Amino acid sequence: MDIEVFRPKQFQDMARDYKLFADGKQVAVIKRGKTQTVSLPANTHVIQAKIDWCSSAEVKVSELSGRKITVKNTFANNIIEAMFFAWYYISFGKNKYLTIESSN
Repeated sequence: MDIEVFRPKQFQDMARDYKLFADGKQVAVIKRGKTQTVSLPANTHVIQAKIDWCSSAEVKVSELSGRKITVKNTFANNIIEAMFFAWYYISFGKNKYLTIESSN
């Protein structure tokens, strides 16, 4: 199954790449501001994005509404969250640091 992965240009993590995992195995490196097509192995159950020790929640492939996803930093669009909750997202909220959104 092929999916189209988009990572917007966000200030946070601008110098680092995200990694996309399918059932725990790395399948792609996601660069800032790029759209790319990623081939998921047959029978993939879940995908997850990671950066360093932080990650997104696991997303079931069966729950994706389309074949396009956006991987982004959770708090990048909210300056208040970026200023006050950054420590939360890199410690206790490390599994919510990134967000995978599905689109048609």
